[in-house]
Amino acid sequence: MIQEFQVQNFYSIRERQSISFVPTNDDNMRGQYVHEVADGVGLLKVGIVYGSNASGKTTLLQALSFFRSVMIDKPESKIDSMGYLPFLLDKHSEGEHSHMQMTFWVKGEKYILHLEFDSKRIYEESLLVYTSARPASLYKRVYQPESDHTEVTFGNNAGIKKADQRAITGNTTNNCTVMAAFGQSNARASKLNDVFEFFYSGLHTVLSPRNSLSFDVKSELRNDKDGKKKRFLLQLLKASDFNIVDMTLNELEESITPEMEKAINSAPISEEAKIEMLKRGTIKHDDIMFRHIGEDGEYELHEQLESAGTHRFLGMSMVLYYVLHTNSFIPIDEVETSIHYELLSYFIKLFLANSEGSSQILMTTHDINLLNEDFIRRDVVWFTDKSQVGATQLKRLSSLGLHKTMNPYNAYKQGKLVDLPFLGSVYLETE
Repeated sequence: MIQEFQVQNFYSIRERQSISFVPTNDDNMRGQYVHEVADGVGLLKVGIVYGSNASGKTTLLQALSFFRSVMIDKPESKIDSMGYLPFLLDKHSEGEHSHMQMTFWVKGEKYILHLEFDSKRIYEESLLVYTSARPASLYKRVYQPESDHTEVTFGNNAGIKKADQRAITGNTTNNCTVMAAFGQSNARASKLNDVFEFFYSGLHTVLSPRNSLSFDVKSELRNDKDGKKKRFLLQLLKASDFNIVDMTLNELEESITPEMEKAINSAPISEEAKIEMLKRGTIKHDDIMFRHIGEDGEYELHEQLESAGTHRFLGMSMVLYYVLHTNSFIPIDEVETSIHYELLSYFIKLFLANSEGSSQILMTTHDINLLNEDFIRRDVVWFTDKSQVGATQLKRLSSLGLHKTMNPYNAYKQGKLVDLPFLGSVYLETE
C-alpha cells in the first residue's frame, strides 16, 4: 500500500506537493476505510481529489503513472528522453531537477524510494527499507558528471551477489532506473523482487475518462473459465437497476474490407501481425449481447445499443472485482464520467464494505455531491488549486481548519476551502 507520494517540478507542479494515505484520528467508519499494514500502522484505502479544470488533478495521477513506468520499463536507448516536462511558467524551473518520492509498504515492511532527474538523465535514486526502527539502504545510485556514467552502491540488506550487482549496474544507464535494470536482469531473489512486483502488478496505470473499459471486460470474460467474473458483473448490473439479467460474449469473424485493410496497415502493431492478419483475410472480434426484461419476455440487445453509462459502469465493476480480489492501487481520472452520482456513491460504498485486503483507489472527480455525504471521511478528500503563477497546490480537507459542524459541501460552494473558478460576464463581444 502507498503511504505517501511526493512530486516536485513536474508539468503544472512546481513546489513539492504530497498526498498522504495516513489517516487522522477521525473514527468515522475507520474499520471500513483503514487497512492495517503492520502492527499499529493503518493506511486509508481511498483518496478523492477535487479541483477546477486545469488545476492539476490529472497531473497528480500522471506523476504516479510516470513513477511506475520508470521503475519497470527500461529505455530502448540510453539517449532516450525521460519523457516529461518540468514546470514551464517561470524562468528557472526548466533548468532545475525534478523529484519524486514514494513511501509504501510491502509484506509488512516500509520502503522509501526517491528519484531525482531531468529530461535527460537520473541524478540520484535510492531505496530504503525499514526492517526495524532504523532504515537500511538497499541501493543508491549517483550520477558522475566527470565520466558521464552512473555509480550504483548496493547495501548489505539487498541480498544481491556481486555478479548480479555488476549485471544490474551494467544495465543502469543514465536514463534508466536501477529498479528497471533489475527487472531486466537474471538476479537471484531478493527484496528487490518484492518491490519490482509491487510496481509491476500492484500499481496500475491511470484509467482515464476516455476508457470505456469495454475491451478489458471482453478480455476478462473470454478467459473467465469458471464464470465468477460474469456472475460478479451481473450481480452489480442487477443491483444498479440497469434492467440487465444476462450477457453473453459472441466471437464473430468477418472478411477484411479495403477500408479495414487500410486501418490495419496504419495500426500500431508489428509488421508480422499485420501480414498474418491480412494473409488470413478475416478478422475476429468479440461482441457483448445484453439480455433485458421487456414487456412480454426477455430481449437481447447488441452492445452498441447500450448507453455509455452502461459500458462505463460495467468497466468500473470489473475494476471493483480486481481491487476486491487482488492487492492493487488503481488511479481513476474523472471517475464520474458517464455515470449518475448515485452509481458513483454506490461504487465507493461497495468497495469500502467489501474490501478486506490492501487495495487502494485514488480518484479525481468534479462531482462535489460526495462532499455532502456523511460516509466520506475528511482525510480522504484533497483539493487541487492554482497559485498566482499557475502552479498546482494540493490541500487536504482535514487540514483546512473546517469546523466539524460545518458542512464541507456548503463550505466549498462558498469558496471557504479553495478558490472557485472566476467566471466572467455571460455577455460576449460580438465583433
